[in-house]
Amino acid sequence: MSSNLKIASFKTETLAYKIISDVAIDATPIVDVTSGSGKIYSINMDASVGIANDYFLKLWLTTSTVTIGTTPPDVIIKIPEDVVTRVNYPDGLPFSSLSAAITDTALDNSNSITTSGNSASVKLSIVTS
Repeated sequence: MSSNLKIASFKTETLAYKIISDVAIDATPIVDVTSGSGKIYSINMDASVGIANDYFLKLWLTTSTVTIGTTPPDVIIKIPEDVVTRVNYPDGLPFSSLSAAITDTALDNSNSITTSGNSASVKLSIVTS
């Protein structure tokens, strides 16, 4: 698990949610990050500063056993360089075990990440229940 990974849990009368934040996500999967099931409501990917490559966020929603390049992801989202990308799921995207990583290509078997030309890292935030 990334040393840059932070999880904040909030409980209100209307919604109990977690904010997952990793300020340097890479091709090493963060596995079963919430330690249980829930729903994804929002994903924020910040490649706006110091990123010289396009990347792909890969999410695994149903397994806590992830081998990057071998285990096919359930969701793949492009992260273009020099922008902040947000994906919202108003009704929530259900998961039983949430894992994430980024790679260079959208191919299921991609396990590499090129960081040449970068002066920073992709920052990831996910809001879940």
